[in-house]
Amino acid sequence: MVKPTQNKVQAEIMQAYREIFLHTPQGQIIFKDLLKSSGLFNISGVQPDGALQHMEGGRDMVRRIITILALDEDQITRIAIGDTTNVD
Repeated sequence: MVKPTQNKVQAEIMQAYREIFLHTPQGQIIFKDLLKSSGLFNISGVQPDGALQHMEGGRDMVRRIITILALDEDQITRIAIGDTTNVD
């Protein structure tokens, strides 16, 4: 059972992520960099296990941020190419 205080904390975290990554220039720059550096849009190819695990860990973190921000594919694509108008 989720406690009301847990819901409040989760809502505050979600709002903080949205304000930082979607409503500040610095957050938008960082989020775009995370999308690029995680290789989220790249094919993994053949790599050693350690490198692949490292890359997937980065991708998982970016996916977590995307989930918290509640972005759809179109919004993610627009952010990745630098179009941040009407993302929210």
